[in-house]
Amino acid sequence: MQRVVNGLWESGAEAVAINGQRLTSLSAIRAAGDAILVDNKPLVPPYTVLAVGDGQKLSTAFQDSADGRYLHALQENFGIRSSISAQEQVRLPAAPSLIVRTAQPRTAGGTGQGTAETGKGTS
Repeated sequence: MQRVVNGLWESGAEAVAINGQRLTSLSAIRAAGDAILVDNKPLVPPYTVLAVGDGQKLSTAFQDSADGRYLHALQENFGIRSSISAQEQVRLPAAPSLIVRTAQPRTAGGTGQGTAETGKGTS
C-alpha cells in the first residue's frame, strides 16, 4: 500500500485516502497482520484508494510509474486484484488536524549544564 500511495503522490495526486482515512505528508502506513495501520488506525481489506487530481493524467502517470508497474506485477504474479478508474468527482474526508512538535531550547536557570540529563558532571 505504501508503494501505491507514494506512486500516486509522485504521479501528481493532490490528496489521497485509503478506506476513508485521509493521508497527509506525515501519515504512516504499516503492516499489521492481515490488515494495515494508517496513522495507527487499523484498516482491513478490501482497500479502496481515492486520489484527487487530473483523473486521466494521474491514471496514466501512475500506471507508467515504477509503483504502478509494481502493482501490475503483483496482479500477474500473486492474483492481487485492482482496478483504476478516473471519475468526474471524488470526495475525500478532511485531513485530521496536525500537531506539529518542534524542539525548544532550554532556558537558563534550569538544572544547569552537565547534570543528570547528560550523565556528565561539572567538576
